[in-house]
Amino acid sequence: MTTKLTQAIVYGLAEDHPTSAQIYDSEAKGLRLVVGKRSISYKHVGRINDGTDRYVSIMIGRTDEVSLRGARERSAELRLALRRGDDPRTKKVAVPTIADALERYLEGRPDLSERTASWYRQKVNGSLSSLRKLPVDRIDREAVRSLHERLTKNSGPYCANGAMRVLKLLLNDVARTHDLPPNPVTRGVRMNKERARDWAVGPDDMPLLWRRLDSMEDRVRRACWLLMLTTGLRSTNARSARWEHLDDDGVLFIPRAKSGRSFHLPLPRLMIQELGEVQDLTKPFESPFIFPSTTAKSGHIEQMVRIKSFPYAPHQMRHTYRTHALEAGVDFQSVTMLMDHANTHVSFSYVTRAHLIGHLRECQERVCSRLNSYRQLNFGQR
Repeated sequence: MTTKLTQAIVYGLAEDHPTSAQIYDSEAKGLRLVVGKRSISYKHVGRINDGTDRYVSIMIGRTDEVSLRGARERSAELRLALRRGDDPRTKKVAVPTIADALERYLEGRPDLSERTASWYRQKVNGSLSSLRKLPVDRIDREAVRSLHERLTKNSGPYCANGAMRVLKLLLNDVARTHDLPPNPVTRGVRMNKERARDWAVGPDDMPLLWRRLDSMEDRVRRACWLLMLTTGLRSTNARSARWEHLDDDGVLFIPRAKSGRSFHLPLPRLMIQELGEVQDLTKPFESPFIFPSTTAKSGHIEQMVRIKSFPYAPHQMRHTYRTHALEAGVDFQSVTMLMDHANTHVSFSYVTRAHLIGHLRECQERVCSRLNSYRQLNFGQR
């Protein structure tokens, strides 16, 4: 039944119509009144424009709580929402702020190192602080473009690019569960040009590196530096290595690398001999770690940093290893596996790494032999 409703008619419906009767409002398409046993309610019925051709029914409220005018206004809002393809019955989930997005991302990535997580927080609370409390869907291209330019001017091109990469990562992560516009970092920021650091220690400087390494008084820390140099292992994985992960064949299991993968790394003979000496030195500690520490909460030695007597960075060992590996004639794919680098080539996923331990060990010995040759030159100069 279609009726031009008035507030007076609404008040008299209980007396004039039986229970379960429905009265359509001729003034508001989709709005109807439903007479119940104890009350009369407004509801809106309409087709949702989402490709399913469904009719949905949404309750607006009882007549003693909502006026006819209020019901018509709400009915108009619902009609527009259905036309957009939105289902008003679906509970809206609040879009997180950048700060919330960071915590959600870190919660879902327990594999990240403390250092990486700390770096993300530093960027959000520092360089990105002006956006920190904004819901991510309110961050537009102009905001990120101007922020990138300001950071470039005040903090430098590398800092500005780093902040934008963190912002882009968080926006992409939120987009997995929320409908967002295209990533404004991708669309609005022209990254500053970056030049790769030439960190590898060249042949002319290798004898000096060995001289400084061999003269290091802390033999445990020295062995950790040597492990990074002769295998290209990342600092975090080298420092946290455990005896239980080193088998009798000299293969070290890396349970959690930066890539998120675990892998087995054959060690060169020189390094295995060195670790035998370390084991003798650290027996009194009864530590599960190869490079233990009695002061660090982690139980193993903490950050390896440059010092006056050894002015090299941990990642510099990795650069040096890779450069000398290629110069030693080790093929690029083998170097990629030894260093646990990602390889997007489709055929690489068919390689069973466990079957290549023998080959990788040969490659490892070849690299170590080249590196150690500069040490021999150093001995010859004495």
